[in-house]
Amino acid sequence: MIRRFQNSTLGQQLAIVTAGLCLLVSLALIALAAISSHHTQVQLQEQYGSTLARQVAQRVSTAMERGDLLSVLASLQRFTDISAADTVTITDVEGKTLGQAGDSGLPARYVYTAPIEIDSHTAGQVRITMSGDNMHSLQWRLVLSLLALAVLLSFAVYMGSARLGQVLGQRLSGLARAISLEGEQLGRTAINEVDRLEKQIRALPMDLLRTRSEPNPQEENYRNTAVLYLQLDSLVNYVDTLDEDSLQRYTDQLHQVAFAAAGFYAGELQVTRQFALAIFFSGPNSAGSAAFRAASCGWLIHAVCRELEKQMSLSMGISMAVAESELGMGDGSDIYPGLYMQHTIDELQSVCAARPPHILLSPRVCEDVDIASRLQHHPTEVQDYAQLDAFAGNFEDLLERQLRLMMKRLSDPGRRIQV
Repeated sequence: MIRRFQNSTLGQQLAIVTAGLCLLVSLALIALAAISSHHTQVQLQEQYGSTLARQVAQRVSTAMERGDLLSVLASLQRFTDISAADTVTITDVEGKTLGQAGDSGLPARYVYTAPIEIDSHTAGQVRITMSGDNMHSLQWRLVLSLLALAVLLSFAVYMGSARLGQVLGQRLSGLARAISLEGEQLGRTAINEVDRLEKQIRALPMDLLRTRSEPNPQEENYRNTAVLYLQLDSLVNYVDTLDEDSLQRYTDQLHQVAFAAAGFYAGELQVTRQFALAIFFSGPNSAGSAAFRAASCGWLIHAVCRELEKQMSLSMGISMAVAESELGMGDGSDIYPGLYMQHTIDELQSVCAARPPHILLSPRVCEDVDIASRLQHHPTEVQDYAQLDAFAGNFEDLLERQLRLMMKRLSDPGRRIQV
């Protein structure tokens, strides 16, 4: 039963819980009302019985003083007819019954007595019995009425909560579909909308998606910076063959790929040459060192370009290489780091001029601790640069998730290049 409740939809869970709480509170109030009503009725019954016994004693005292037993019996019969008393009995001082009226076969749940006084002397006693059936009947009718009202109220709460839960569940399902990497198929693996959203969130590569801001670095232009150089080989050929609109859409597609990949690793994208881009990585980051982030970003761009080529008629050939510089990009207030960076850019340009089919890593980059422990590479004949082969451990799985996330966004029909 508990398992079935956990697997039900959010609307059903919310409706059951709220209706159950409403019914529980209602039952508690009904119990309190029943107890209070019982005590009140018992007190009223006590007052009524005692008063009735005194009235009977006053009425029959005069007749007993005259010795008129027939008048006494008539008075007793009249009292049983007009009151709630089941039996009215008169006894003398010795306990002998002088007269009785009513049905003596009924159970006597309540007994009330009063003395009969004649000239300040006790001449006997009046004994009145009541079964209390009417009182209990009224009390049960009250309880049943309150129970029916509680059930109706709980049903109304159930319907309202189910509707509210359904609306909320639809919104959560929409969020789950929006962040799903595998589309609608994963969204149907769970019935409960909260569980479905939780599974989609856990499936996201949060370590790679979460870009953490740097803690206010000092002299940020004077620290080691990794540079990912992208030589746009295909763009060189398309400049003279594509019309202006197609060329602009093609360039926009390249920009989207490079900008999205750089965003995963806190990289800064810049145009450095007419047909070349550079992405700069520096400072601490949870995804790894600057050199490792540059290599990961290059792998992601290369993989996305290969997937996009399957969906379009144009090629997206890009030659890439990674190197390190002792200084950063510089800015408007300090141009020296930018000037110093140019020899690294020139070196990368000369390396990519050979159009290597895979990402190349400079000797200094290969010495990085994260590069040496997390990916595999082998030397080449291009200026002592090494070629990136594969990532070790689960890093390639995380990159594959990022690839699917980017392809889901870039494969939108409104974003494809039409030539």
